[in-house]
Amino acid sequence: MHDDDGPPPARDAHKRPRRSAPPRGASGDVGKASSVTSTVVQRRVDPRFDPMFGRADARMFEQNYGFLREAEAKEEEERRFRIKCLKCIIRRCELEEAGEDLDEYDLSDHEQEVFGADHARELREMKLTPPQQLYAELEQLQRASQLYVSKTRDASIKERRSRVRKELLRKEVMAVKSGTKARPYFPKRAEVKRAVAADTFSRLNEKGGKAAVDRYIIRKRKR
Repeated sequence: MHDDDGPPPARDAHKRPRRSAPPRGASGDVGKASSVTSTVVQRRVDPRFDPMFGRADARMFEQNYGFLREAEAKEEEERRFRIKCLKCIIRRCELEEAGEDLDEYDLSDHEQEVFGADHARELREMKLTPPQQLYAELEQLQRASQLYVSKTRDASIKERRSRVRKELLRKEVMAVKSGTKARPYFPKRAEVKRAVAADTFSRLNEKGGKAAVDRYIIRKRKR
C-alpha cells in the first residue's frame, strides 16, 4: 500500500495493473437483484390484440364508426361552400384592384345567388375583410379539401381492390366445388391489378362510353 498524499507508485508500461477483487457478497447481491427485477418485469400485451377478442370485423367497424365518415363528409360540404364564397369575393377584390367598373359584371346578383338569403351577414363581413386574409383562408381550405379527396379516393381504391380480389377467390371456390379445379388458386398481385383495371374500364364504359375510357387512358399516360 502507498500513501494517498504521496506520489503514485511506479508501474511498468508493459504490464497491466492488477485490479482489486470485489468484496465478498457483492456477486451474490447482484444475482439476487437481477432475479428480483426479472420477476417484477412483466410483458405487457395490448388487449385489442388478445386472441380472446376474436378476429376483426370490418362491417361491424363501419357500423360503429360510420358517424365519423358522415361528419367528415359534412365538413367537406361546408368547406366547399366556403371556398365558393371566397372565390366570389376575391373576384370582386381583383376587379376593384384592376380599376374595372363593377356595374358591368353584375356581381351583386351573382353574390346573392352564391351566398343565399341565409348567409347575407356573412357576405357583408367578407366584403370588409382584407384581401390578404381571404387569400390565406382560401389556400388553407383548398389544401384541406385536397387532403380529404385524396384520403377518400385511397379508401375507395382499397375497398374496390379488396372487392375484386374477393370476387376472384369466390370464382376459384366455385370452380373447385363444381369439379373444374382440384384446388383453389390464390391470385397474385399482378392478376388482381389486371382485374381492377378491367373493372375500372367496365365502370367507365357504363357511365360515359368509349370516350370516358379514352380520357381515362390519356390521363393515366400523362402521369
